[in-house]
Amino acid sequence: MLEKLWTVLSHRVRNLPPPPDVSSFLVFLRYQCYYEYPLLTYLEYPILIAQDVLLLLCAFHFNGNVKGAAPYMAVFVASWFVLPLQKWIIDLAMNLSTFISVASKFAQLQYLWKTRDSGTVSALTWSLAAYTCATRIITTIMTTGDLTILTRFVIMLALNVWVTTTVLRYRKTAVKAE
Repeated sequence: MLEKLWTVLSHRVRNLPPPPDVSSFLVFLRYQCYYEYPLLTYLEYPILIAQDVLLLLCAFHFNGNVKGAAPYMAVFVASWFVLPLQKWIIDLAMNLSTFISVASKFAQLQYLWKTRDSGTVSALTWSLAAYTCATRIITTIMTTGDLTILTRFVIMLALNVWVTTTVLRYRKTAVKAE
């Protein structure tokens, strides 16, 4: 996240798309709240949402259209209230957000396969994402045992490891001039 924010702030990237992560994080947070899971199982999600909202606002600011972020913000706020209206809505949203996260990781993999260059991708970031998923699998088993969440983290762990290995495979080694 900080890498994305730094890119936006330092280079004033103008065509950055809104992060799909914020909607996924929002659904995940609302899902955890809906089922009244312990606070410690989702405590980082409000922080992640705030970071992504800040990134979204920076992107629109550097596009010169801060008001363009208003529809996104309205959808995020409205979804907070719509998601828990029915159990099937929150469950469907959770499964769809997993699908969106999977699609995002496959898009990253396709980019890496196409360019065969991982110069703009951090192996450390993806390794930390894999580590986070592994620890979340353990904590979910120990706290809630929710099969939907476990499935999500197992899939995300596998994909994060896959992206990490792909990044390492396509990493270019610097040639030192003597």
